[in-house]
Amino acid sequence: MRLSLPYAEAGLSDEGAAAHALDRLGYGPRPGQAAEVAARGVEAWVAEQLGPPAPDPDLDRRLAAVDFLGRSAEDVVTTYPPPNYALRLAVARGDLPDGFTPRDAEIRDRLDAWMEQQGMRPLRQLRLDVVEAKLTRAVHSRAQLREVLADLWFNHFNVDGRGQAIAYVASYERDAIRPHVLGRFRDLLGATARHPAMLGYLDNVRSRASAGTPVAHGRAPREGGLNENYGRELLELHTLGVDGGYSQDDVVAVARAFTGWTETPTRGRPDAIARQRELIDRLDRRGVGLVRDGLFLFRPNWHDAEPKTVLGQTLPGGRGIEDGEDVLDLLSAHDATARHIAHTVAVRFVDDDPDPALVGRLADVFRRTDGDLRAVMTALVEDRAFWDAATSGPDGSPSKVKTPFEFVASAFRATATPAGGVRQVGRALRDMGEPVFHAEPPTGFPDHAAAWVNAGLLLTRMKLGLQLAAGRLRDVEPDLDALTGGQQPESVDAALATYVAALLPGRPTAPTVQLLQPIVREPAFARRVAEAAGQAEAATATTLDDDGAFDDAAPAPFDPDDTAAFVVGVVLGSPSFQRQ
Repeated sequence: MRLSLPYAEAGLSDEGAAAHALDRLGYGPRPGQAAEVAARGVEAWVAEQLGPPAPDPDLDRRLAAVDFLGRSAEDVVTTYPPPNYALRLAVARGDLPDGFTPRDAEIRDRLDAWMEQQGMRPLRQLRLDVVEAKLTRAVHSRAQLREVLADLWFNHFNVDGRGQAIAYVASYERDAIRPHVLGRFRDLLGATARHPAMLGYLDNVRSRASAGTPVAHGRAPREGGLNENYGRELLELHTLGVDGGYSQDDVVAVARAFTGWTETPTRGRPDAIARQRELIDRLDRRGVGLVRDGLFLFRPNWHDAEPKTVLGQTLPGGRGIEDGEDVLDLLSAHDATARHIAHTVAVRFVDDDPDPALVGRLADVFRRTDGDLRAVMTALVEDRAFWDAATSGPDGSPSKVKTPFEFVASAFRATATPAGGVRQVGRALRDMGEPVFHAEPPTGFPDHAAAWVNAGLLLTRMKLGLQLAAGRLRDVEPDLDALTGGQQPESVDAALATYVAALLPGRPTAPTVQLLQPIVREPAFARRVAEAAGQAEAATATTLDDDGAFDDAAPAPFDPDDTAAFVVGVVLGSPSFQRQ
């Protein structure tokens, strides 16, 4: 792939352009990487990111122990049951006493042992593994752009991993999002539409034709009814956008088109599951249009088979799964979808309030290429606006502020720190407002600075930066020598100049050095940050259903006498490092 990248026209040096590409198309440069990419050619690195993923044996080795990655979607769900469900099973079989909850200390270890005997694993371990896999990929993957895009499109097609939903979300990110991030938007849309994580999150698993409505080979039973949640979010968030020109009638028609899109039963009393599956098998043998694809199940006896009209297009009566597939075809090819997706990409990679002209150019590419996301990303990096964003922020800084996860991943990469400390990283992300796969609203986490820039959250970032640089997070070992080639600066001022240049390659160093100089000369600063951050975290603490996965993970005390770690931590927590 030959690219034409107009970064020189934007006033960027080769190293400045390399650093900007590493920041925006990845999770930031590793020590010395910006200079390496500049020497090799920025075009070559960007083309590699846009191409098919190369073998990555180092990443494969690091992920080898993450259990869920090697399991099918159904196996993940059955291997990691909710603790209440597992306890009920154990009690029903007479293996554990009644009258306890999974959080009771008297029963928790016994329940874990019982689950291990049954081939099950605690759900809280899956939650930790999911964070470990995401952090490991962000920090170590060679295919950095794919990691950023996986984060972008998961957030666009958000599902919340609270409670038992994490067992579905684990395979959702792996199977529905990752394979399609540089493919056709229609394929990505279809994969999310069929995944039980989405169908369960937006209540489509229970959506069926209203009582008495014609369905395949009969009429709908009395129980159940239509649920509009997925239909509404499909139009408003996933495709057309809130101003996409649809009506409430369209929402209802789309919801009717997706009646019967549900999941294969996997949990409940074994006898009840067996009865449900036998009913499904009987329907399948009758040849009435039942569709099974992994955990996805289309039940024709739940589907509203009456005619429907969506955005002026008629869907004939008497059909089945074709109704939903035709709606996905219609929406993915719609002009409003092209604009909405182009705007989403421009916000993530260029600016919180992107130029409408840029959005229009990207939307044109989306239309011309039938929603080819690789073509859209290629157009983006060949657009001057992408490179202008390196200096269009306050005082010539980059235009975007890192989200908490972007901050954590970039800090690990910048300090050559292997991914680790999952309990404490998960806890820190929770404290900063972005727990992994845990955005409750369908809109996902916000992608604009206003959501992440306030005194309390910035204090938490500074505290985490100090702890990371000092190796005070359990199982986390930064390599600060990689920043200096093993040469230790001789003074605090020399350390500041050295580490600012190493951690913020391609950017002017003088403004950041001037800003941070009074801070690094104050030994008590780190202690005050830790105290203030603790107070801010306590004041804004939220309770999440994370099964205790990130509890009891307080880091070791910080040592302000370690000059290198102190200065690196201050730079990591500085306003300059928060921008990308």
